[in-house]
Amino acid sequence: MNTSILQAIIWILAGMVLMGLIVWFTMPFLMLIRCKSKLNYIETVDVLTENITKKQDWQVKLVNDYQKSTETFAAIERVGSITICNPRHASKILSEEKNRGVTAFMPLAIGIYEDKKGQVFVSKLNIGLLGKMFGGTISEVMGKAGKEINEIVNPVLQEVK
Repeated sequence: MNTSILQAIIWILAGMVLMGLIVWFTMPFLMLIRCKSKLNYIETVDVLTENITKKQDWQVKLVNDYQKSTETFAAIERVGSITICNPRHASKILSEEKNRGVTAFMPLAIGIYEDKKGQVFVSKLNIGLLGKMFGGTISEVMGKAGKEINEIVNPVLQEVK
């Protein structure tokens, strides 16, 4: 085999490995968004719950208290999540049989937790980006849902300076 072809193959493989490493290390930061709340834990949960119910077609399915449910095993700071659903969005995705695998991350959740310093954070899945990986109807609907979730969450977040 010609040395220039061999070198080209090695460079292509090296590029693929490098790209794989970049994706591996950056995806967690791109897929999971974490922001500091300007409110305390209880206020953050209350305001988010209220914002969800005010947003057209959005529903609170469950408010989880992980501090309480894990107290037998560990003493942790306040940690919880609000499980949310938009049946209108869900129906658009699930009406196509090929899209039903996404039920693995339905319904969505917004995480709320307090660190050891008492700072409160809100975390959410970047569903707009996740939807783009699937394309089609999933991308369209998850893009809209992502914008709506931002509108729900943004009022409790600290302003970025």
